[in-house]
Amino acid sequence: MAEVERRAVTFSLAELWLLHDFVRHEIPEAKSWRFPPASEDLNEEVALAIETCETHGLDEYTLMLSKGDMFVIDYFVRRDHKTPEGGSGKRVLLKVFRARKELNEEIPDHAGDDRTYREVTRHAATDFDTGKNAG
Repeated sequence: MAEVERRAVTFSLAELWLLHDFVRHEIPEAKSWRFPPASEDLNEEVALAIETCETHGLDEYTLMLSKGDMFVIDYFVRRDHKTPEGGSGKRVLLKVFRARKELNEEIPDHAGDDRTYREVTRHAATDFDTGKNAG
């Protein structure tokens, strides 16, 4: 079985509390989802991270997130969510989006006419319509 790619994402303690509010360990009919919006492992990691921060006075903790973990977070957390501790859904989502971008940048090149994500972002500044084809 192939090893799941993961990205390190550092969350503040307040952001971990926000994640705890939304990352569930199970959902009904989980087997029918390609990426179920729940993760027992991620729920456990968040709980252990919070306990570690609280016990040892840490302000932040780094989680190793898989693509599935990122989708779980994206499914539940909304940018306007806030916690009494100061956690911001928008900040959490931006961290997850950056980690997803890192995963996408490692997509291998392919043979074909379509551009990869990497090619599009590299050439975005020069990729414009000069008006030659305007009708």
